[in-house]
Parts: sequence; structure tokens; C-alpha cells
Amino acid sequence: MMWVVAVWVVLMCVSGCGRSRVGQREDEAEKVNVIRVWSHQGQEAENRAMREIAEAFNAAHAQRGVRVELTFFPDFQYAEKLAIAAAARDLPDAFDLDGPMVARWVEAGLLAELGGFWTEEELDDFLPTIVEQGTVDGRLYALGAFDSAVVLYYDRVLLAKAGVEVSADVDAKGWTWDEFVAACGKLKTAGIEPVAMHMDESADEWFTYAFSPVVWSGGGALIAKDGAEVRGVLASGENVWSLRAWQTVFAKGYAATDPVDPNPFGNGKVAMDWSGHWMARGHLAAKGGRLGAMRLPRVGEKAVAPCGSWAWGVSARAKNTELAALWVKWVTGVETGVVPIVRANGAVPARRTAFTFFPEYAEPPYRLFREQLETAARARPRTPYYATLTGRFAAALRDIARGAEVEARLRQAEAEVQAVVERREEGRR
Repeated sequence: MMWVVAVWVVLMCVSGCGRSRVGQREDEAEKVNVIRVWSHQGQEAENRAMREIAEAFNAAHAQRGVRVELTFFPDFQYAEKLAIAAAARDLPDAFDLDGPMVARWVEAGLLAELGGFWTEEELDDFLPTIVEQGTVDGRLYALGAFDSAVVLYYDRVLLAKAGVEVSADVDAKGWTWDEFVAACGKLKTAGIEPVAMHMDESADEWFTYAFSPVVWSGGGALIAKDGAEVRGVLASGENVWSLRAWQTVFAKGYAATDPVDPNPFGNGKVAMDWSGHWMARGHLAAKGGRLGAMRLPRVGEKAVAPCGSWAWGVSARAKNTELAALWVKWVTGVETGVVPIVRANGAVPARRTAFTFFPEYAEPPYRLFREQLETAARARPRTPYYATLTGRFAAALRDIARGAEVEARLRQAEAEVQAVVERREEGRR
């Protein structure tokens, strides 16, 4: 996402800062504990739902003398606003942040631990991916109300025209990479454009989010487990092998490197769509029973899926962490937060018990979203260097899709990331 770079640059200067407060102020002659809450500004339906969630919180806690003040900032300003507030030691008491950035905020000392505010039973109700995303070094710092999913959508009629069969087993497990490429070849021979990979995305995050599963399914990784070493990892033999297979899809003309139409699958121009849960409603409306969905093709033995989205954290310097966490519990509560926000934005509910409110999750493609989040999804690397990593990896993927030699391009990205890591580590000594 475009804003992660801004967060990275400013947070480099504010490690250890970030005092915020749940202050007391006079409100109509009564003392009220005000929880300052910031949120990025999403689509209008989502913003409206967030305002209603805050209003419900205030009504429920009025007798206790507690209320939230919710402030929205446009996406393009949000990272800068948070970073400036951190530098000024004036962060809000609770705020949302993109999941992959949690580790950077933790490393800077700006997030409070949250694990003690939830019981083990409550945490078990969250999807494992949401807990994984917000956990750094075994400690929980953030939780979200919704998650995300990417699948391979397909048009049953177009595949049938090309003689491509999709068995029940494939529907459940997805194709191997060779089977995927073979299907693309049949479609191309039949005069049907095979697959949309959405290489027109301007934001780096799509590339890391959508295509890391190719690396993971081949047994590779983007960065070492310590979150600070990419040398020998990003350009590993496993990654070179996996991304050479990925490159084949573009080299053979099965996917466009510079597409013009942002929704060629929905418009009937391609047979398959490597895309996310946010396209499900539109694809179902356009195709009805023609629409199928399977897990992403796997380079290795196991299919792997991406996951992750916005999550809620509490400032490490909040004067009253318990009250700030009270808001996070509310906004991630099943009926108080998850259900209303998911109804507004169409994302995947982050809590298991919330699925009973969404009957569509009993049927494909929605059922697949939940299944793979529970069994096959992996959070993006939890590293304080994520902003650098995603930027360099995304740039490498763009070049590889256009024909760059895979190993050399990965080594270049590896060297660029490692240089940033070493400069940062040297500055800390």
C-alpha cells in the first residue's frame, strides 16, 4: 500500500516515542473519560458503519462516563498523520494500522500488548491469521475485525469451451502449477485470454500480497525468521525456481504485463481471475452459476494463501490502556464490531462465530475464503523492515514479469533490502 513508505520514513526517527492519553475533560459539567480513536477513511459505507459502531459504544458506556472521539483521515494522509503524532508524543489512544506494519510499530515501542485483555477462549474465536498478523515475538499487539482472501476465480463456460475440466478435487485443492499452465495453454489455443493477474496495480502491496504464495508454496521465504536478514533468503534457489515458473505465465502471453481493463474477468475478456474477496459480489452478479473459485495454484506440494488487513492497536503510552483496549474489544466484538463493519465493506469476518450472520459463507466462493484462512493462509512477514521489503520485492516482480532474469533481479532486490537493514542496525549501535 502506498502509505507504508511514509510510515517507515517517519517512524525511523521516533522509536520510543508516542505518548498519548485517555484524558479527562469537562463535558456538560461532567467529567468524561475520552478515548481518542483514529481510523483511515475507507469507502463511505465503511465510514458510516464505523461512526455507528462508535455511537453504539458511547451509548453503552455512558453511565460509566466513557466515550470515544473518532477521527477519520484520508488514506493518503493517514500514515503521515500517525507519524507526526508519534513524533509529537501525541498519538491517539487507539488507532487502526495495516497488518504488515505492526512489527515496525512494536519495534519503535509505540504499541501496547493486548493479550491480557482477551481470554484464551475469546482469542480462539478469531481466525488464526488475524492473531498471527498481530503477534510479534509471541506477544499480541493488534487485532482486526476482518481479514482478506485471494483465490483463482474462473468462468465455467469459457473453460469448457477450451476443453479445460475442473473436477471436484481441483475445486477443493486447486491446480498444481503445471496444471494451471496447461489450462492457460488450452485457453490460449482456443482463442480465449487465460488469466488476469492485475499487473496494472500501482501500489507495491498488491504484488507482495498476491504473489508471495507462489514463493511460499515452493518452500521459500521473503526474509529470515529473525526479520532482519534477506541475504541468501530472497534470492534462494527455491525462490528462483518458483518465480521462474511464475514468469512463464507472462512469457507465454497467458497474462498481460500492462493491462488496461481493471476488471477483464468481470467484463468477459479473460477466463480466470487471480483476485480477492472484494471481487466476489461483482463476479457473482456478472456470472451467476458460471462462476467458480479454487485455491491459488501451487508450485510445491501445498497450496498457500495470502491474508491480512487493517487491525486495531493501542498506544504504548496511553494514560489508561484498559479503557483504550475496551474500545478495541468493542470494535472487534462479534455483534458490536465485526458484523456491522463486514456488512459494510464485504470483507471476511475475523471471528468464527461471526460467520453465522453471513449465510453466504456456506456456499462458494465465500466458503473457500473461510476454509483457506483457517487451513492454508500465511501472514506477510512480521518485520520492522517490511516497508522496504515489500517495495523492493514488488519492483522485482514487475521486472520479472516483463522478462528480467529471475536470479539476478532477486539478488538485486536482496542487496537493496539488506543495505537498508544494515544501515538501520548500524545506526542503533
